[in-house]
Amino acid sequence: MQKPAEFQIDETFHVPDVGLVVSGILTSGVIHEGDKLQVGPSDNGRFDSTQVLSLHRHKVPSRVVRACESATLAISSQNIPLRKGMVLISQQVRPPICYYFQAKIQVLFHETSICSGFQASVYIGNIRQTATILGIMGKSSLSVNETASVIFKFIQRPECVHPGSKILLRVGQTKAVGRVTQVFLFGDNLPLKVSPIHQ
Repeated sequence: MQKPAEFQIDETFHVPDVGLVVSGILTSGVIHEGDKLQVGPSDNGRFDSTQVLSLHRHKVPSRVVRACESATLAISSQNIPLRKGMVLISQQVRPPICYYFQAKIQVLFHETSICSGFQASVYIGNIRQTATILGIMGKSSLSVNETASVIFKFIQRPECVHPGSKILLRVGQTKAVGRVTQVFLFGDNLPLKVSPIHQ
């Protein structure tokens, strides 16, 4: 069974006589010229409807893009403010949009120890955003070579995050890696351990 389409947007352009163009990689499914998709999330977690007007792969016109292929897509625009980190996704899918998520991480380098309240740039696929550590499971802090499950909150806006995605944290010389283990869907009730934190 074919997986729903999901295209990670890495760059956006406004091309004369073409309009809104996005480039990136299709992480799952298939996209055909003419497909109707949804694009987002916006700063308020919203997705908007759009249509693929044309496709290019390796600067050559195409009619289909398959999973793991990079491409450039011209899409219809109703004044949709696009940015790197957004996704184009099948209309029948409820995207996993979140402010809060949990990840198991290992600290590769840090001069002291990482505690709740620590902020770092988070890299998950095409997402680049600062996040705050709200809590560390079973520990008060994390030092070099230590591993723990950590609750994060994005600072600026909700993002589309899938459990199992690789994650990289960087700020200054600090570096940590791991995988997302759980997302707390935008609009759902938050788990008790983070419920006192307001968005």
